[in-house]
Amino acid sequence: MRKELKDFYQKVYGLSIKDYDYTYRIIKNIIEDRLAMTMQKIIKLGKKADQDHISDVAYYDFLECEYLWHFCLIRLQGIFEGILKQEFFPNKELIGLKSKVKEIERKGFIIDKYKIELIEWGKVRNKLVHEPPEQYRPGTIIESDVKKYLKFIKTLTKIIFNQKTKLGL
Repeated sequence: MRKELKDFYQKVYGLSIKDYDYTYRIIKNIIEDRLAMTMQKIIKLGKKADQDHISDVAYYDFLECEYLWHFCLIRLQGIFEGILKQEFFPNKELIGLKSKVKEIERKGFIIDKYKIELIEWGKVRNKLVHEPPEQYRPGTIIESDVKKYLKFIKTLTKIIFNQKTKLGL
């Protein structure tokens, strides 16, 4: 492994709530471009290909787009965990979402209303990372799932920042 990869993290601005929308927008743009390319392929195939061939092209391109939603969900949770670390325990190495949640609760933050859903999303992310689905069965994470998570995680982040101000941290 290159030395630069071992020490690649150099904080410049730090993570912020804007990183959520930025990540979503990048993935959405890539998927839109990918789907436009699929349409171009299908048009190019035109009458030369039978319907089964065209269906296969569309299906496999759709599967690849599902994988991109996986990566988006993984990064969104990574941003959330990174924000927690940078804002509340920059010098502590806590492993896993649950340990980070326990740490902010220990500091006086109240997220009871959101905790169960946060942990459930964390389980989905862990499955994607530690037990990824097989090649042609990526699962069922679609854009609406990611949008729901995006809204949830932004709301939770804002609540935590509001509490940070109230707690004087």
